Amino acid sequence: MSRLDGCCDKLKVLLKCLFSEKNSIAAAWKLSYTAIGYISSIFAFSVLLKDLAEFNKAEALCKNHWVTLVLIGIIASFIKNHEKVTYKGIVKDDDLQIEVKVNDLFSVKASSYVIPTNTYFRTIMDGDYISPESVQGAFQLKYFKKNTNELDKMIARSLKCQGIEGEDNTDIHGTVKKYPVGTVAKVDIKGKHFYFVAINDVNQYGKPVNQNYNNVDVALKGLLKAILMFGHCDDIAMPLIGTGRAAIREATLESVIEDTINRFVSSQDKIARKLTVCVRPKDYLEDKLDLERVGKYIDYKCEFK
Repeated sequence: MSRLDGCCDKLKVLLKCLFSEKNSIAAAWKLSYTAIGYISSIFAFSVLLKDLAEFNKAEALCKNHWVTLVLIGIIASFIKNHEKVTYKGIVKDDDLQIEVKVNDLFSVKASSYVIPTNTYFRTIMDGDYISPESVQGAFQLKYFKKNTNELDKMIARSLKCQGIEGEDNTDIHGTVKKYPVGTVAKVDIKGKHFYFVAINDVNQYGKPVNQNYNNVDVALKGLLKAILMFGHCDDIAMPLIGTGRAAIREATLESVIEDTINRFVSSQDKIARKLTVCVRPKDYLEDKLDLERVGKYIDYKCEFK
């Protein structure tokens, strides 16, 4: 995704959260009485200043610029009643903050990021083997442009250090090693940590095959194990693994969010200080997720663990 596309998506998200479902009678009434409430409060305060302190300028200002006062009330009402695109909570007695937000993964400030990948750990972008629209593709363009030889070496080094061999296989680009779903390779770049997690098998052209929701569970389990083994207890940002280009049918946005939160909250070990799960702006704009319901789930898990 280009920077221009990213800016456009952010603007669309802002407009949607401000104006979403404002065409209904109930929503219009709510906006109206909230706006009236703000306008009345400001004017009443100006009258109070006049009565108590004989300060007449505030009341005169409201009367002379009543159009501006109305606009302020309307704008304040939209801000007050806007649809939330970020929900967060803190797990009791665990010092773990959980956050789900509509945002591009690499726009989130964090120390560690999760990158879903294939069981070949291929990085080739020719012919959309790795799509530039995917999380991995965006990462590669951001940090390596299209020269991924160094990234390949870093991934291979991480896998070798873990003693993971892989099985010999082939695709259209030649011989390649295949690793089990849930295998994790850690790459450190510019003071940040990136966990490449194998989420699905691919055919010789790089297209997902053998998709199964169990892959999500295995990948999450492998991720937490890897972070605990050689990672860092810091702020982690991750996408909804298994959704999008992984094309796992059963991996709905809501189910993956819940399973991801459950894994981190239920862990007996302290894995992170903060977990941010990113929902793609495109998914929010297409109404693929009930964020309010997600917020309630976060509150429940943080309260009762």
